[in-house]
Amino acid sequence: MTRPTDGFRPETLVAIDAVERALELARHRVGAADITAKDGRDLVTATDVAVEDAVRGIVRDALSFRVVGEERGGEAPADGSPYWLVDPICGTRNFASGMPLYSVNLALVEEDQVTVAVVGDPSTAEIHVAERGRGAWALKDGARRKLGTSGESRTIVVEDGRSTGARRERAAHLTAAAIRADRWHVRSLGTTLALSYLAAGRISAYVLFWASAIHTGAGTLLATEAGGTLSDIDGRPWTIHSDSVVVSANASLHQELLDLARCDR
Repeated sequence: MTRPTDGFRPETLVAIDAVERALELARHRVGAADITAKDGRDLVTATDVAVEDAVRGIVRDALSFRVVGEERGGEAPADGSPYWLVDPICGTRNFASGMPLYSVNLALVEEDQVTVAVVGDPSTAEIHVAERGRGAWALKDGARRKLGTSGESRTIVVEDGRSTGARRERAAHLTAAAIRADRWHVRSLGTTLALSYLAAGRISAYVLFWASAIHTGAGTLLATEAGGTLSDIDGRPWTIHSDSVVVSANASLHQELLDLARCDR
């Protein structure tokens, strides 16, 4: 009998197990009311920490790769050996407010490239999976569905992220320009779960003006393996060292957004 996880890399299977456990913890909301301010505008809950600890434990028990996490930190190995990026709850403010609009993001980095991505979505009970060069899929209820981008929704998500100063002003200008253009439905979700939505064809583009690869590494692989066009906000190829993201369902929409961003510097 064919299983939905057949054919995946061993590392991918470990990541799926870790994200399934993480979603279970997050759904129970243990520690959700234990909230601490972090880095000015951000929050962290005890659930964030518990989820990251659980993910770290699972991937370390199965594989000896280093882990770099949003809450516990860590450093990428200098010798280029594989490591994990984990964002235990991307959208903590949503989570702390009781909104199921967040994700658990886990990515494997090999030779400076994200090669495996697993993102858990509590709102749909889906787990989105991507392997570099092989595609992207949604797993749910024992079934596996191929993901693909679509420009049909004309919905774009624009986030300022952790931007400040001129970068944040640029985010405000782009948002206003996109609304005035009256060609798209402009939204802000407060989570990189939007990258999974793009991979699934639910939105047409995503612009994030500041975030590290801990937040975006998994989702960017999902989006590109589903057919999306990816760069930073200046049109340069996205890498794990990039601090911004523009990803679109197709190249023409991508160029439209980059042109708006360039006009509003």
